[in-house]
Amino acid sequence: MSRKKRKLLCAICGVRPAITKDHIPPKGIFPSPRPSNLITVPACKPCNHGDSELDERFRVDLSHHVGLDDSLTENLWNDTLRTLEKNRKLKNKILSGIEETYFTTPQGIIYEKGYRRKWDSAAHDAIIERTIRGLYYHHLRHILANTVHVKTHWFKTLNKDLYTVSENWPGDSLGQGQFVYRFNYAADTPLHSVWIFQFYSRHWAGGYTTPIAEANLSLQTAR
Repeated sequence: MSRKKRKLLCAICGVRPAITKDHIPPKGIFPSPRPSNLITVPACKPCNHGDSELDERFRVDLSHHVGLDDSLTENLWNDTLRTLEKNRKLKNKILSGIEETYFTTPQGIIYEKGYRRKWDSAAHDAIIERTIRGLYYHHLRHILANTVHVKTHWFKTLNKDLYTVSENWPGDSLGQGQFVYRFNYAADTPLHSVWIFQFYSRHWAGGYTTPIAEANLSLQTAR
């Protein structure tokens, strides 16, 4: 008698059966023609297709943040414009969040008047957390699910100390360097892990994972 095939669980939530594959990070940040080395993990439909709106919000913000000064960012920008033409609701939300501002030198001298808008922090943090969970599964073949607390971070720059510390960590570069990541974890307690992400060489983010029991203890101690 043949053994029943074990159901593969979603690498993101660890609860529902995986019936599809999710790109980690979202494939939308890689305009067509997309690279051949994109990473996918098994996923359930809600975790994959249910986050498509977050993916679009993140891609638009990323495009605005990294600017428009080479072929890679130009492709991202053009792809974003097409998205906004189709998604009027998102377009109106972005336009309503634009405000006038003054650009200054590091010494505080105003040199230009322009416009700015804030990142959608909810979409940003959700995508960063999903990327951490997906890459953890990709490399360690373990579903984090509700065993850890994921703390996300935004870095203004990848400072020299952080770069030096992580220089020999494992990681990879996807596409033409649109997404580069490094990570590390404790050999004896692998649920402790640290992740650093670089998007288009202009935006840095990441985070770390902590076992739930320890995270709860830390919160109680801080009160």
